Amino acid sequence: LIYGDTGTGKEVFSRAIHNESNRANKPFIPINCAALPEGLLEGILFGTTKGGFTGAIDRPGLFEQADGGTLLLDEINSMSILLQAKLLRVLQEGVIRRVGGIKDIPVDVRIIATTNEEPYTAIKNGTMRKDLYYRLSVININIPPLRERKEDIPEFIKTFIKTYNDEFSKDVWDISNEVLDAFLSYNWPGNVREMKNYIEGSMNMVDGHILKAEHFTPQVQETLFKKNLSSGVFDLGYDFKTSIDEYINNIEKKIIDDALRSSDGNITKAANTLKIK
Repeated sequence: LIYGDTGTGKEVFSRAIHNESNRANKPFIPINCAALPEGLLEGILFGTTKGGFTGAIDRPGLFEQADGGTLLLDEINSMSILLQAKLLRVLQEGVIRRVGGIKDIPVDVRIIATTNEEPYTAIKNGTMRKDLYYRLSVININIPPLRERKEDIPEFIKTFIKTYNDEFSKDVWDISNEVLDAFLSYNWPGNVREMKNYIEGSMNMVDGHILKAEHFTPQVQETLFKKNLSSGVFDLGYDFKTSIDEYINNIEKKIIDDALRSSDGNITKAANTLKIK
């Protein structure tokens, strides 16, 4: 059971546990229990049986799909008490029953659960069953806010750069010293999730091997580097000291920055505004 503030990196930590275990070559499947209504969540977790209810089809749930691997139940304290009781049965007996089914199906799944509140507080508030907590709490791990473990920041940077290198087909090696200093000085109220979003946005803008301050949106630059970029006005005057190509590139960059600023850093919205496909 892993608990900590929203955005502290509980899923990242859970994935690391899976990757270092003897289940690493099996599935790792995360699901946010808070993002789905109870009726839908039950079918997704346990699967459904054809004829079990109107429109039902034979479909394996996440427990079956994660067989041999790890299932991450994010924000388990948002799961209904009734559904928590069904989860407890899986942990105790090692079997699941599809919604509408009558057959028990054995599963071998490691369960990692996360909560954004301290477990005893969740029990006191009635959002977590005490018996489920005792079943899950073989190991309890508290993930502190990022501001209290800034020594982890360089590793998170490497992880996110690798992730977005793969996703965006980039070849970024590292961040500049200026960016690293800013990251280490910032208090990260949004925790690891905030950092991940910042790096994702900058990876869309970089062409070279190093992430620099200029690759972040104006809003992020104001936040991290204390640069006042709130004015949408910029000088288009040509100083005759730069090549025309460099001059045009600078204008294009300023126009893109202005579009990002007006769209609150939303890259897709800015691209639509500029009619970039």
